[in-house]
Amino acid sequence: MSGKRATIYGQLAITMALVLVILAGVLLATVWEAKAIPAWARKYNADCGLCHYPAVPRLNSFGQQFRRAGFRTPDEFDKDQDVTKVGDYLATRLRAHLGYQNQEGQVERSEFTLNDATFFYAGPISKNFSAFVEAEIEGNGEIELIGQLQGVFGNAERFVSVRMGQMHTLQRLGVGGFDRPTGISTNPVHSTTLTRAGNIKGSQFSLSKDQKGIEVALVQGRSRLLGQVLNGLDHTGSGKDTKFDIDSDKDYLIAYEHLLDDIASGFTLFYYKGTQHQVFAQPILGQRIDFHRFGANISKVFPVGFGFFELQGGYVRSFDNVPADVGRDVEGNAFYVESQQVLSGPEITFLERYSFIDQDAARKNTQRQDLTFGVVMPVQTWLRAATEYTYTDNRATGNSDHAALLELMANW
Repeated sequence: MSGKRATIYGQLAITMALVLVILAGVLLATVWEAKAIPAWARKYNADCGLCHYPAVPRLNSFGQQFRRAGFRTPDEFDKDQDVTKVGDYLATRLRAHLGYQNQEGQVERSEFTLNDATFFYAGPISKNFSAFVEAEIEGNGEIELIGQLQGVFGNAERFVSVRMGQMHTLQRLGVGGFDRPTGISTNPVHSTTLTRAGNIKGSQFSLSKDQKGIEVALVQGRSRLLGQVLNGLDHTGSGKDTKFDIDSDKDYLIAYEHLLDDIASGFTLFYYKGTQHQVFAQPILGQRIDFHRFGANISKVFPVGFGFFELQGGYVRSFDNVPADVGRDVEGNAFYVESQQVLSGPEITFLERYSFIDQDAARKNTQRQDLTFGVVMPVQTWLRAATEYTYTDNRATGNSDHAALLELMANW
């Protein structure tokens, strides 16, 4: 046992050394001003401070309101739009990675990858309607497509938004921790499956799944109340890969979110009810899983002498109603806490995150714990660098995992 423990400590030391080398390289780079998403920078002649905190692509409160309103500022409500200025609507993102992974029982590996190249079209196309298209070409050649039309009716202080298409549902569009992450990775509580019963999977649902559906939201001041009706997941666990909905069951999401200040603080309360058929062809009534997710997320930013300090966290309670001939019902618990420190001037952000997922509260050894450290900073105009190290202790699989990742992200 002592030899195995020494080996693990040695591997951890190697991993941390790699992370320190990466950090040194990033911190020694020349730091220039980083701009916002180029389409908006071109249109409004603005830098990242207008919409983003603490680093692109995460949004501050103004950026959240801008997105809620279909990419309109308050004085642009009910005004005609000049869609001929294509440069105000188009943007491109490229992300390259250097990754290292040492998983217990597997071969240690490291690799350079082109993570994705993404093309955006976003903006108002008339007085009341907006369009958003995100086409992401992944490193393996697969194309992930997000696209929707949005109607906005009212004024800047109070309006109704109707959004329909293939879309991000809550993760990457919300507040209090549901926005795009400051660092590289989305926290596991939102990005992974939260239930499992022995060798029988519960629902393959995660809060970060993209789906097809419609959303109606009421926005008043800093608050937003929204409801979504979605096709839900197919038998493979995807919400958008099938050409048609394989059953008539729909998923439902209700959420309330509120911005607490002008920086980026906010909270979200949510409830999701869904259905998934565990089959590989046509749906069978006896293989239907009804699942429920509800919880809360909150973030609070505090101005301090060196810049800003942020606390963030969330909790998700899971229920999967599994047919008796397939398995038994599953209950899960998951939470995460995260802190961030933003240094004004160089605009360097440090983050630390702990997450805990219990995939089956009724059984022992079904917990997963993740500990993540990261650094994010601008390098040159339109370019940012980020690095993360994550240690994972997965009792469900009996394995531990050390992973380090360096990301360069360019926007233009």
